[in-house]
Amino acid sequence: MPRAASSVGTIPPSSGTAPAELSYLDVFRPPQERISMIRHGLWATEAKRILAERAIGQGAALKALNMSAATFNKKVKQDLPLSRDEGERVLGIARLRGQFQAMMEDSGNPEGFDAAAWLSRWLTEPLPSLGGIRPVDLMDTMEGQAVVATALAQIQAGAYA
Repeated sequence: MPRAASSVGTIPPSSGTAPAELSYLDVFRPPQERISMIRHGLWATEAKRILAERAIGQGAALKALNMSAATFNKKVKQDLPLSRDEGERVLGIARLRGQFQAMMEDSGNPEGFDAAAWLSRWLTEPLPSLGGIRPVDLMDTMEGQAVVATALAQIQAGAYA
């Protein structure tokens, strides 16, 4: 199956290597880009790179997304795309990361602030604004990811500082 090109990053020929750089800000901002990526299929190798960059680790991310590690690793090894549903959930993670990156840039990227550690902690701790639920426990559905994105935006707005 030939791979499609993406303006977020060129998806390479079936080599098992990931694109040079995925811009999380690009994934966060234009919904048309995410829709196109979902429709064309997100390759397991790219998904692996996205999940590996998360502060909570690939295993925890796969569990949060309700994805089988064995099936995921098989798709990576065989250089296959994820299903639309799986790809959409992984891109939702990339979108959330882009949202957080945009928040940090808007805040002036405070010196000495460990953004990855903060995001990891925030995702894994129960939040009063979510009724005591951990954000990571809502990441397995797109509706849950939307709730998490709203909670993150409320922090920036000062609603749940």
